[in-house]
Amino acid sequence: MKVKMELDLNVQMGAGSPTGTGCQGYMPEGTLYEELVRVFGDPQVTSSLDGKIQAEWFGRINGLQFTIYDYKSRVEPERNTDWHIGGKHKVVVELLRAYFQSC
Repeated sequence: MKVKMELDLNVQMGAGSPTGTGCQGYMPEGTLYEELVRVFGDPQVTSSLDGKIQAEWFGRINGLQFTIYDYKSRVEPERNTDWHIGGKHKVVVELLRAYFQSC
């Protein structure tokens, strides 16, 4: 059985705060920095105090807090293809992936 569903996805970049989120999943394999910039704009954070993150976007999707970041990456963000998705709810991963792939 296949089910077709339409979602209205509302993304607000910079809304909320990146604090209090945890890794819920990952962006699609091979996601490039320039693709993230095209869809979400420039990262709001370009380095964390502890040095574990070099680029981070944060906001809300349909009211749910999310972050996209390069945790402990050994390459500069422009060459990275391994992006974490943080949030407080697992569903944020599927919502962000659907939004990203539709743009």
